[in-house]
Amino acid sequence: MSTTLKSLVLIIALIATSAAGGKVKQDPKKQIAGMRWIAGTWEGKMWGGTFVAYYTTPDGGKVMSYSKLLKKGVIAFHEFEVFEIEDGKVVFNPFPGGKRATSLTLTECDPAAKRVIFENAKKDFPTRIVYHRVTEDNLVITLSDPHNDTDRIQKFDLKRKKP
Repeated sequence: MSTTLKSLVLIIALIATSAAGGKVKQDPKKQIAGMRWIAGTWEGKMWGGTFVAYYTTPDGGKVMSYSKLLKKGVIAFHEFEVFEIEDGKVVFNPFPGGKRATSLTLTECDPAAKRVIFENAKKDFPTRIVYHRVTEDNLVITLSDPHNDTDRIQKFDLKRKKP
């Protein structure tokens, strides 16, 4: 194959990847590594208190998280989260209140846009979770239920907490 033809094939593949919004099959290790943008401490007002989420870097092949809701100085809710590879796919394993809940699978990964989507049509709310760092200091987590045709949406608009 000529150099020109190889270049054309590469350009077409890049355009297809971009048009697919990151949905092209990717290496799960690279997908986890591509979530580096989520690392840090994030907080916002919601549910009648202050929600704080701590995310690790993906070093070691996992992103770990701990979230808590503070109301009047008391933890009213907490959740552990693990983003990891299982059976060749990136999955999100939540542990609300410390108890394992139904997993969601990565369906879209766009490190350039700092956005990932996890879905599981067979679970209860939420069936889709979108993590999107919209600016350097703003992380938006959107929980929705498109697989059950409900309009229910919950948004966590979090700001980076400075040390």
